[in-house]
Order: sequence, then structure tokens, then C-alpha cells
Amino acid sequence: MTGNARGNVAAALIASLLWSTAFIAPAAVRPASELLLVTGRYSLFGLCGLYVLWKAWSEVRKMPVRRIAFGLYLGFVGYFVFYICVAYSATMGSGFITAVIVGSSPIAIAIGGNFAEKRIAWRELAPSAVLILSGVALVTIPDYLKSEGAASGSVIAIGLAAMASLSWAYFVVRNAQSQRTWEVKPDPKIWSALVAMGAGSASMLLLPFAIATTPDATFAPQALLKIVLWCVFLGVIGSWWGTLIWVRAAKGIPAPLAGPLLATEPIFGAVLSLLTERKTPTWAEVAGCLCILAGVGVYLLFDLKNSRSKEEKTETGKASVAAA
Repeated sequence: MTGNARGNVAAALIASLLWSTAFIAPAAVRPASELLLVTGRYSLFGLCGLYVLWKAWSEVRKMPVRRIAFGLYLGFVGYFVFYICVAYSATMGSGFITAVIVGSSPIAIAIGGNFAEKRIAWRELAPSAVLILSGVALVTIPDYLKSEGAASGSVIAIGLAAMASLSWAYFVVRNAQSQRTWEVKPDPKIWSALVAMGAGSASMLLLPFAIATTPDATFAPQALLKIVLWCVFLGVIGSWWGTLIWVRAAKGIPAPLAGPLLATEPIFGAVLSLLTERKTPTWAEVAGCLCILAGVGVYLLFDLKNSRSKEEKTETGKASVAAA
């Protein structure tokens, strides 16, 4: 690996680490509500996107309205809905469990992508799916042995984490599919800004409601400073700069490495959650986490093998044409 490639990998890991702080933020900003954190974060993220769109308005005007609307829609589903689910899941259950379950999203992405555009044999996806479902079961089943209230809260938290995983998978699949099928590709910075505005528009509309419904203790000086700092960090540094770092780094990262690097985000999130919650996971949670990681790892191995096989076929075809 060249020095530039190592630098791009390091940058991608930094982006993943910045994104992973979202798993610990909901507990860190208490007594502020989860909705206030989400709307505050994405209002700032949306303003960053609005600034970029304003600066590049001459280019934005050339884009079809349906594509602009699609970018806004993807931002709403892939960012706003995703983080609403993550925030409530983390506070109702555990940031660690939330991060672990969201970490299973590569399989959801693979299954969704396979329906949209078959890349891998279904039989190759089966072992990964079984491992991940087993991991989720190991995390979930012990909750039924707790008191009824605790079990109900934990199961809802796990359900929300699963919804977050599905919403992110939907975003990735639909975004990638559109980028491949469009003849004229949008500028990555403008497209990121549209996605930011999609999340930001919903957040700005709900921000007054979030402020009105958050506990009064949130507006004490120390608590207010805490929620403001977290919103600025997540919205500007985590979301906007993290995305820009990733987009720029991804251009110099070998395709087979992109998946594993993205998978480091929930791993970072799980570790940070354990540290901040000062919690030791149960044996069932450890086993479930390992099963999910193993499932993702098996899928990535199959995907790597298929990518190399396609590259070899392409090179062979080129060589045949050159020889002819």
C-alpha cells in the first residue's frame, strides 16, 4: 500500500470515528430530549448544505427537479430517520447494543442491493444472515428473562436499532443505484449538500416542537451549553466535515477496502459506549456481538472474492482485445 493510500485509509478511519460519536451523544446530553439533539444536529448540518447550494446555485439550477427532490428525500430517510431511531434506541437500551445492531447494516445493504442489482449469490449471503440473526437473538432473548418493563424497553430499543440499520441500508442502496444509472453524475459536494438539506429541512420544522417539549432542566446554563456543544460537534464536525473527509478519502481507497472501513463506525461506537457507560457487557452480549461481526466479516470476504473475480475477468477481456 502506497503512502497516499495509507493516508486515505487513515482519513476514512477518522471519518468513521467522528460518525461513531453519535452513539454516545444521546446519553451525554441528558436531560435534553433525544428529539432536541437530532433536530439541533441536523439543523446545523442542513445550514452547511444550504451554504454550499447557495454558493453553487448556478450548477444546482441545471439539475432536474426530480433529482433535487430525490436528494432531499434520501437525506430525510438516511440521516434524519436513521438518527431518530439511533437516539431513542441508545437511551432506551444501550449505546453498545445499538451500535452492534447497526453494525449489521452491511448485510441489509447486501440483501437490498441484491434485489436491486444482483452482485452475489444468495447462497453466499445465507451464512452471514444466519450469523447476524443468531447474534441479534443472543442480545434479545436474555431481555425476556428480565422484569416485564425492562424487557419491553430493551426489545423496543433493539427494534429501533434494527429500523436504523434498515433505513441506512435503504439510503446506501438507493443512493448507489441512482449514481450508477444516471448518465450525468451530480457533483459530490452538491449532492452531499442536497442530502444535508433533506435532513436539515425536517429538523428545522421540528426544532421549535423539540425545544418546547424538552425538560426545563435542559435550559440550565451547564446543561444548555452541553447540548449546544454536542449539536455543533455532531452537525458541523461529525456530519459535515466527516462526510467531506470520507468522500475525499474514498476516491483513493481500493473498492474492496471501502466496506470494511465503513464497518468500523459501529465498532468505534460500541467501544465508546462501553467506555462512557462504564459497563461490562454480559457474555450473551459479547457472543451476540461476535456473531454479528463474524456475519459481516463473512459477507465482506465473499464480496472481496467476487470483486477480484470481476476485475480478473475484465483484465482478461482487455488482454484478449489487445491481442486481437
